[in-house]
Amino acid sequence: MIRADRLSFRYPNQSIEALSDIHFSVRQGEILLISGPTGCGKSTLAMALCGAIPHLIAGELSGSVMINEISSFDRPVHETARDLGMLLQDVTDQAFTDRVSDEIAFGLENFCIPQDQIERRISDALELVSACHLQLRSLSTLSSGERQRIMLAALLALDQPALVLDEPLAYLDTHSRHRLLDLLCRLAKRGKAILVFEHRRDIVLCTGCSELYLDHGRPTDPPAPRPIFQIHPSSAGAPRLILEDVTFRWDADTPPLFSKLSLLVRAGESTVLKGENGSGKTTLLLMAMGLIRPDKGRILTCGIEVNPRSRAEVLKKAALVLQHPDHQLFLPTVLEEVCMQGIGADSCAAELENMGLKGLQQRHPRSLSMGQKRRLTIASALAKRPELILLDEPSVGQDDHSLSLILKRLDQFVQDGGALLVTTHDERVSRALGHQILQLSHGNILIERQSM
Repeated sequence: MIRADRLSFRYPNQSIEALSDIHFSVRQGEILLISGPTGCGKSTLAMALCGAIPHLIAGELSGSVMINEISSFDRPVHETARDLGMLLQDVTDQAFTDRVSDEIAFGLENFCIPQDQIERRISDALELVSACHLQLRSLSTLSSGERQRIMLAALLALDQPALVLDEPLAYLDTHSRHRLLDLLCRLAKRGKAILVFEHRRDIVLCTGCSELYLDHGRPTDPPAPRPIFQIHPSSAGAPRLILEDVTFRWDADTPPLFSKLSLLVRAGESTVLKGENGSGKTTLLLMAMGLIRPDKGRILTCGIEVNPRSRAEVLKKAALVLQHPDHQLFLPTVLEEVCMQGIGADSCAAELENMGLKGLQQRHPRSLSMGQKRRLTIASALAKRPELILLDEPSVGQDDHSLSLILKRLDQFVQDGGALLVTTHDERVSRALGHQILQLSHGNILIERQSM
């Protein structure tokens, strides 16, 4: 169903190939894991499989990709899409409408599915991803994990024989992750050919699938597992973030997302915030920066009471790293992104080296891999020398080595007196970074582990 033979690709003006001599095949009923360190060429390979390379992305290309015995290089992308559905790494780039049911219907209408079948296909696809309760919601109100499930439902409704999923577990909570892996196994048994691009190899390999490991664009043997960095004990000091009796709902027709929620994050302390998709973790971070106003309650960030008038002062003392790095990258080079904070060149270079980005200073930020972009936004936040960092899902796109770089630098930030609040679904981050681990559930916070 999917076959690559001696596939190589080089981006324009680059001396090194992004892909070199890739060869694999996936039959109907098989799952293949494509893994490798951040920046190894996984997303480039996905673009070649769906035909975006060479039809939409230029470069030096050789070899072949066959989808259902037809070359994806020799037919338009929209025709390849009849046989192969692709879930992008950043699901915000894949939506065409603003309502869940409309988004799933969009592809069906483009495939000219009869109108009397569309409603049934929408319902069936939502049921497969356990998201029937989201059918009437606006996409803009969904969490990243919820949106990821909706975009997968939009693919499943089309019933293509092959699926390519780029980091499908990235934003899912533990329960949703297990449900997705179970679903992929069931789809494979029904005859679908499935490629999963994922850094957390151990999770996907539990399905019994085979694996292709890439490094610097070439197939190679996977490395031995390596331990994740462990944070130093807490030395908690003055409060850096206080939420007191915060209540918030999106509109009058929905139940409160938070109800008299209280939270304390102190200097010299790293706090991990967990919770199911849609529980409000990202919303809480946005509130702490003054980007969303609570209905009731009081928020103090770095000693400043958060309101529309104080937002500029809050931004001087606190830094927010969003889930999607493309939303925070604006300048033409990597170095300028870090130095825009007004920090000296030596400090900027040090932060880039800490994040494993040395040698990429003159690259355009949008040319980096998703994992590299994430580390760049973290480096930019650290360069501000803030008192508080709010970090949303730091492990997305990171292999073990890259994640260790992030954790080590954040630990140093906390040891130096910084305060850190991290949201994550990744148990590696919780274990390594949580002086205190909090669970956000039904609008309230439960303590899972106290400060060490």
